[in-house]
Amino acid sequence: MTRASFAWALCAALAACVKSTSLSKFVVLDPIFDSVFVGNLKPLPSVIYFDGDQLQTPPASAVTWQSSDPTILAVNNPPGQIKGLKRGTAFVSATVENTQGSEIVAVPDTVDITLLVDTLYLLPGDTMTIPTIILHRDNVPVVSYDATGATIFTIDPTSGRVTATATPGGPEKYRVHADDASDSGAVYVLDPTSVGAGKAFFTVLGPSVLGAAVSHVNASPEVISYSQTDRNSAFRVQATHAAATSSEQVVQVTVPAAVTMGVASPIDSITPVDSSTCAPPGAWAIWSTPTSTAYSGFGHSGQQISITQLVSVAGGQVVGGRFAYRARRGEFYTSPASLLTITGVFVAPLTTAIVCP
Repeated sequence: MTRASFAWALCAALAACVKSTSLSKFVVLDPIFDSVFVGNLKPLPSVIYFDGDQLQTPPASAVTWQSSDPTILAVNNPPGQIKGLKRGTAFVSATVENTQGSEIVAVPDTVDITLLVDTLYLLPGDTMTIPTIILHRDNVPVVSYDATGATIFTIDPTSGRVTATATPGGPEKYRVHADDASDSGAVYVLDPTSVGAGKAFFTVLGPSVLGAAVSHVNASPEVISYSQTDRNSAFRVQATHAAATSSEQVVQVTVPAAVTMGVASPIDSITPVDSSTCAPPGAWAIWSTPTSTAYSGFGHSGQQISITQLVSVAGGQVVGGRFAYRARRGEFYTSPASLLTITGVFVAPLTTAIVCP
């Protein structure tokens, strides 16, 4: 299904729903998410309007445009275009007959660095290559990594591979360079004997290929080993936003296998209907917030959860690992524009629980 045909199908479905209850007007923009480099121009999104009775494409003279942040994104200046002004994310809104619809637009720099996991929580001896997206408008930039003065980790200047030493500590900084652009993150090396409740960090990268709607989250993790209904081993990793606020986010991965160091489990495509904890048909994952429709995890090539460390300590074990998976927003289930990428790292005590009958 093309983006335009999806937008019309979505609008038709919404129109059918509202006509059966109340005649509510709405505006839908296509695309839902977009991006434009700083200094570049792009056509305004198309507009579909439901007037309470039928769908229509309103004339340009009937649409009023607005940017949520005119310092980041200029709208309709020049006419019919959006223009990136500085790095950031802004909403483009279209109003038709006092009814408004919006899209999210990411504005990356001409050379732009996005660190998917800018805070690394590692156990001694663990390794991780910093997951980074580097965008460029013109020539491919020269990329390098450094960590001046770091004592608890080393970093390969070419690949960005971090190796934790045996000495716990942190935070210590690393930096990524791409031509004149740079960005920095931090590394913590945790002592497995004093991990406590554990540490986790994850990033939600929005559906634009240029990085719309990036959310960086410090989280509290838990790793639970349990027996499924058929009594075979399984485990669940859950990371919950550390702040108990309305913006709280939760990620969860459930794997129908025992926790094993060095084993990467592919995360399967799955629907919410199949997301069983006690009898999972395969490894599945979700990302959700209490203030929006839950996203359902979908595995794609290369998407997986990996256990990189399994350390015995007094009273049990401590587990370390990372995950990367895709998720689709429920109400835009069939649209590629709804695809999110969730990437994270965690260190936590391995606990056992009876969660299945």
